[in-house]
Amino acid sequence: MNVISLDLSVVVIMLLVFCLFFVMKRNFFDPINKILADREARTQGTLKEAEKMMSEADRQSLDYQEAIKSARLVSYRVQEGFRAEALKERSQLILQGRQQADSLVGSSRQEIESQVGQAKKGLEAEVSSIADGIVKTILR
Repeated sequence: MNVISLDLSVVVIMLLVFCLFFVMKRNFFDPINKILADREARTQGTLKEAEKMMSEADRQSLDYQEAIKSARLVSYRVQEGFRAEALKERSQLILQGRQQADSLVGSSRQEIESQVGQAKKGLEAEVSSIADGIVKTILR
């Protein structure tokens, strides 16, 4: 049977491997792990900062949309006020126009009635003179 014999060279190789492991860990693995951890932290920090900026942009966008909505409402209210005022002025102008037309029609009627009255008086005077002329013609 073959039995593994442990001699001093195996112990020395094991010591060298442990020493190499600690040297490599301290000079190679630890700095690389630190660089990787820093990179991960910066990446995560940048991602968190980007998410924070996105949420801030979303909030500002919502504020902007809300401001636009309220400005539209104010604009519609002002526009409705102008429309109501214009309709009121329009109705006043129409009322004034109707009153002027009514007064013009009334004065025209009075003038026509006075002219009709004068024409009747003139015709009545002519009728009696024509009647006198007819009577004279018949009696002759």
